[in-house]
Amino acid sequence: MHLNFFEGRNLIRKGLIAGLMVTAAVSLSGCDWALMDPKGPVGLAQKDLIILATLLMLIPVVPVIVMTLWFAWRYRASNTKATYDPNFEHSNRIEAVVWAIPTLIIIALGTVTWISTHQLDPHKKVEAAADKAGVTPIEVQVVALDWKWLFIYPQYGIATVNEMAMPVGVPVHFEITSASVMNSFFIPQLGTQIYAMNGMQTHLSLRADHAGVYDGISANYSGFGFADMKFKAKAVDQTGFDAWVASAKASGQTLDAGAYKSLHQKSTLKAPAYYAAVQPALFTKVLNGCADGGLCKEDAFNMAMMKNLVPGAVDCVAPEILTSKNKTADKVALNRATPES
Repeated sequence: MHLNFFEGRNLIRKGLIAGLMVTAAVSLSGCDWALMDPKGPVGLAQKDLIILATLLMLIPVVPVIVMTLWFAWRYRASNTKATYDPNFEHSNRIEAVVWAIPTLIIIALGTVTWISTHQLDPHKKVEAAADKAGVTPIEVQVVALDWKWLFIYPQYGIATVNEMAMPVGVPVHFEITSASVMNSFFIPQLGTQIYAMNGMQTHLSLRADHAGVYDGISANYSGFGFADMKFKAKAVDQTGFDAWVASAKASGQTLDAGAYKSLHQKSTLKAPAYYAAVQPALFTKVLNGCADGGLCKEDAFNMAMMKNLVPGAVDCVAPEILTSKNKTADKVALNRATPES
């Protein structure tokens, strides 16, 4: 089937119109480019890194696209002025270009990645804003539950679920763990996604430089309620933060072992929850797997160590290891008892 000139032009025009409509639909779809709208120093540094890495990678991409279109036009069948060389097979200059440019780009990306990885280390403490110099950072202990986020403020003796707050310009130091499966803590507009793992503690330092309410999410699939595992991070002035703390204290609820056990059940919450008081060392107990009862891992370890200090005490060895050792000892004894032939 052959198209004449006018049919081909109409087809191209319809294709362009369709492309413009798709582009408009995507542009007007309300997509939230949170990473490109940072509200803190960490998010801003990560935005710059994304843009720089993208521009570096576009260095070979853009010329290739341009040359592809230009070659198709230049060497079209109707252009008799273009050189036709069917025996062309090698060019040192072309080889030098296609190898040198990607190599230089990889070196540049590697250098940028090395520097930014150390600059944006999650464990590195973020400083307070210039107008808040000397202010005490806010300490927040974060527990990933199924399927909700628990925030404990040890400095204020309160806890909240699926909502946190911070004063603008004040650093927030997070201690993060999980009471269930591995999860991921992420406030896109403030930066740095970091994993939350059961029995382990990770650290993160962030700062909000603009007032607002920012979305916090779980960036790691964790089961049925994963889609609803979201929270709000409020950045307010000091007066607003003090009022938020006061409202949590006015809730009258206490996060003790019983309340935590109920909260630990697999469920989602439609609205934030607030606790005026928190059981002492709750975060440490979550970390040690004993927040809802049972023997803490640290206590079990210390008891084992104390037992080993007693004269004549038997080492605490896992049953499967002890069984394996006994089998090995039995084989050695049997070999010794068997006379040589």
